[in-house]
Amino acid sequence: MHFRASWRALSIPLFLAYPVLTHVAVFTGLTFFAWAAWLCLATLAVLAFPGKWGVAGSAGLAAALLLVDSATLLKLPPIAINLALAVWFGRSLARGEEPVISWFARLVRGTELAPDLARYTRISTVIWTSFFVISAAAATILALFASAQAWTMFANGIEYLLVGALFGCEYAYRRVRFRHHQHAPFLTVVRAVTRARELSPRRTVRR
Repeated sequence: MHFRASWRALSIPLFLAYPVLTHVAVFTGLTFFAWAAWLCLATLAVLAFPGKWGVAGSAGLAAALLLVDSATLLKLPPIAINLALAVWFGRSLARGEEPVISWFARLVRGTELAPDLARYTRISTVIWTSFFVISAAAATILALFASAQAWTMFANGIEYLLVGALFGCEYAYRRVRFRHHQHAPFLTVVRAVTRARELSPRRTVRR
């Protein structure tokens, strides 16, 4: 168990190293840094999906370096990740599903959501879905038509800031708008989000 936790702890420096290495690869033109960034991503696949599927995915990502130019490969993850998140958030809005933000809120609060919070968290899920769709579109347009420097500034820099800004603004708004409810400290919310991948949203009955 301790060994598994240690491996998971590696995901944080790898996640932080990936955009830095990508920036360096773009601005220096050195292939070594592009390979290092891509191998960070391949390693993250193993850590995120332990078992044979994670190993297979990681091996496939590593092998892609032998088939596709590394500069081209690095432009794909921001598009794919944003689209995957958009689908995940968007599908949770379907009938019979628990909206992702409602799920996060329930994990943080440890109890069922009041009706007004349930309505708000559903709207918030719509906002996050739209954000990831727009980010995927922006990353695609920049990858196709902008310089590599402009692309990486957005995909591996500005977008992270936008995610943090949206997360922080949503938290602040919720504290003010729903001040008649108790709210968990900001770090508690962050911890709940980071551990959420170990759990699953539940199906709900909507009429």
